[in-house]
Amino acid sequence: MTQSDMTPSATESKIRRLSIFLGWAITVIAVLLPIFTWGMWLLPDLSGITRTAAPADGFGGGDLSWFGLPIRLGAAGIATIGLAITVYGFFHLRTLFREAARGAYFSAQAVIGFRQFALASLIAAIWSPVEHIVLGVFLSVSNPNVPNALNVTLGSGDLEAIGAALLFFLIAFILAEGRKRTEELELIL
Repeated sequence: MTQSDMTPSATESKIRRLSIFLGWAITVIAVLLPIFTWGMWLLPDLSGITRTAAPADGFGGGDLSWFGLPIRLGAAGIATIGLAITVYGFFHLRTLFREAARGAYFSAQAVIGFRQFALASLIAAIWSPVEHIVLGVFLSVSNPNVPNALNVTLGSGDLEAIGAALLFFLIAFILAEGRKRTEELELIL
């Protein structure tokens, strides 16, 4: 192979630069997401969460003296489940971007990384309405000013997230097929 064959094209250079940027961006988001999520529950005055509607009217009525540190830690713990799923998916998506930055679009690591991201996206999409229910029950049971409540909702946003996750699975399948064909071509050559 000549040196000109090894030089990436302009399009490939753009893809690599964008992949490097997205790899760093997803890493920063994955690191900041826990800080914001836990900060929202552990510092409610700063985040303003008590001024907005909570699942099952968990903050409704009366003062917020009941919303002490143990309750906030419980709410943060419930939110951490979805957070962990999301961060897991983001770090696997980062693997795809790192491989793309190297020009290895169909490498095993890229395919596995995207497949794990698709799986995490599907689990997160299914967990989101469950988290809403669990958080609503937890807050309404903890709040002496409101009756206990169970608020079950499944909105269009939840269905869109599940649909997007299924689309990610299709893309992961396409990447796996591309990897298989790339390996076949390498064997022929």
